[in-house]
Amino acid sequence: MTDQAPNRQAATAEILHSRRVVSSAVIVLAVTMAIALVSYVWDWVDALNAGEVPEPDEWLGMVGLAGLPYAAVVTRRLVRFERMLTVRERDAVQAFQDTVDNAHGWIWQTDADMRITYSSQGVHTLLGHRSTEVVGLTVCELISDETAAKPAVDPGGRQDLTTETRHTDGTVRHLSTTVAPMFDESGQTVGYRGFTADVTVETVAQIAQDEQQRRYAESRARIEHALDHPEAMYVVLQPIVDIDGRRIAGMEALARFEAEPKRPPNLWFDEAWEVGLGIDLELHAVELACRRLPEMPAHGYLSINLSAQTLTDPRLLDLLTGLGEQARRVVVEVTEHTAIEDYTEVAGVLDRIRALGARLAVDDAGAGYASMQHILRLRPDIIKLDRSIVADSDVDPARFALIGAMANFAASLDMVVIAEGVETSGELSALTENQICHAQGYYLARPAVEPLMELAPPASAEAA
Repeated sequence: MTDQAPNRQAATAEILHSRRVVSSAVIVLAVTMAIALVSYVWDWVDALNAGEVPEPDEWLGMVGLAGLPYAAVVTRRLVRFERMLTVRERDAVQAFQDTVDNAHGWIWQTDADMRITYSSQGVHTLLGHRSTEVVGLTVCELISDETAAKPAVDPGGRQDLTTETRHTDGTVRHLSTTVAPMFDESGQTVGYRGFTADVTVETVAQIAQDEQQRRYAESRARIEHALDHPEAMYVVLQPIVDIDGRRIAGMEALARFEAEPKRPPNLWFDEAWEVGLGIDLELHAVELACRRLPEMPAHGYLSINLSAQTLTDPRLLDLLTGLGEQARRVVVEVTEHTAIEDYTEVAGVLDRIRALGARLAVDDAGAGYASMQHILRLRPDIIKLDRSIVADSDVDPARFALIGAMANFAASLDMVVIAEGVETSGELSALTENQICHAQGYYLARPAVEPLMELAPPASAEAA
C-alpha cells in the first residue's frame, strides 16, 4: 500500500497535466481558426465592395480557408480527446482518493520544513487526529514522542524510520514511516511525502521474542555456570533406615545449589530442562553423588533420582560402568513426574543397568497414575511410598489400609517398600504395623552434607 498510493498519485498528476495541455491546444486552435476565418472573409468582402481585383494575399487566404475544414476536424478530435482525459482524470482522482482512504496507514505531504501540507484520513486511525487538525504541524512531532531524538530526515533520498508515539487515547503506538523528498526543476528540496503505518503488533511481538531470548540466554548461562563451577552444586545425603535392624540401609542423594539465585533444587532442574541441559545437570548430580560412595557404610546403597530421558542416555551407562563393583551399591529412582513414552526402550536400558548389579526404584508411588504404570511395566526392585500416603496414616484408616495393601502387593512380587516423608512416631508405628521395614524422613534423619551414619541404640540397649 505504501508504493501503490504514491504511484497512483503520480499517475493522477500526469493525467491532469496532459488534460491541461490538450485543453490549451483546443482553445488556441479554436481561437486561431476563428480569427483566420474572420480575417479571410473581411478581406474578400472589402475587395468585392471596392470592385478591386483580388490581390495575391486574398487568393492565399482562399487556400487557408480551404484548410479550415481539416483544422475543424482536428479540433473536434482534440475536443473528444480532452473529454476522454476529463473522464480519466475523474477516475484517476477517485482511484487515488480510494487508495488514500483505504490505505492501512497515513499518507502525508510536507513542505521543506517538514510542516504538513496534506494529510489523509488515515491519521485518525493511526493517532486519533482529524486530518484537518494536523495540517501545519511538523510531522516529526506526530510520529515521535522523543523530542530530543526526533528522527532526522535525509533530504537526499528515501528513508525508513521506526518511532514510538502515543495515540490520543493514551496508548503507545509503534510506527514505521517511509519518507521521500520532492525536488523542483533545479534540484532543490521543496518538501517531503511519506507513508506511516502502525506496526505495534509486530513490534510488541518482537520485543517479547527478544525478551524471551534474553531470559533463555540468562537461564542457560546459570545452568552452565552450575555445571562448570564445582562450588555451585553439591550433594547432601538422607539416610534410609532399616526399621527392624535399627541401621542405615542406604542414602538418597539430593542435589543442592550454592549458585545464585537462591531457590529450591527442583527449580534449578526445571530451568535446566527448559534450556536443553536437563540431562547434563542430572548426570552431573549423579557424578557428584557417586563420589560420596566411599564415605558411606560398606553395606549401604546410594539412591539417585533420574528422569526417563537421562535413564536412556548412553552417558549414564558409561558412568555406572566406570564404578566397577561399586555399581552394585547404586539404586536408580524413576519418579512419578517422569513421563515414559517407550517402556520397551527403558526396559532394555534397565536390563543393561541391572547387569552391572544396580537396582531400580519407582519413586513417589501412590502420588498418581504414572507411578503405578511404572511399577507394572518396569517391575522395580524397590517401591517408594509417597509422603501423601504416609502422612497421618496413624489416624487415617484409608491411608493405613492403602499402606497395608501396597506392602502385600510388593511382598507378593518380592519387592522392597520404602516409606518417604516420615515425620512422626505415629506414622512410623503405622508403617511397622503394616510390615513396612524401610523408611526415611525428618523424624528419622535429615538430609545433610555429613549425614548420620549409625542409629542410636534403643533405650533398652543403652540401659544394658
